[in-house]
Amino acid sequence: MESAASNSPKAAHRDRAFFEKAAKSGKKEVAVSQAVMGRLTNPQVEAFANTMVADHTAANTGLMRLAVSKGVAMPETDTAKLMEKWTEKDGSLDKKYLHEMIEDHEEAVKLFEKASKSDDAEIAAFAQRTLPTLQHHLQMAKDLKKTLSM
Repeated sequence: MESAASNSPKAAHRDRAFFEKAAKSGKKEVAVSQAVMGRLTNPQVEAFANTMVADHTAANTGLMRLAVSKGVAMPETDTAKLMEKWTEKDGSLDKKYLHEMIEDHEEAVKLFEKASKSDDAEIAAFAQRTLPTLQHHLQMAKDLKKTLSM
């Protein structure tokens, strides 16, 4: 009986929560990074924003594909509201952006560490493949923030 449940294509509640949180987080990273592009003053921070868009778009695609295979319908995310906050231009946009990326990536790393221990082997593997990139993004954002503070 238990093996039939573990072979079910339906995702467990905690796995559904992972999909929803990861999708929301990934879409936010892309939306915020796109909103600030072209208005950041530091070329390294601008390059980081480009990396966020490329990497998170790829991860979001993989996440959506996996969610569909597990029968999980993903909620829509209102990225327009997310982008609104980032349309103002002031001298500290680079620092505000990096602060946001650090906070978001700290949460994402925790989320993916937990998902890497999922009972669902495919979800665990996806989380394990994605986690090093998220950890790298977090370290990049912290390092950039330090250089801006000097």
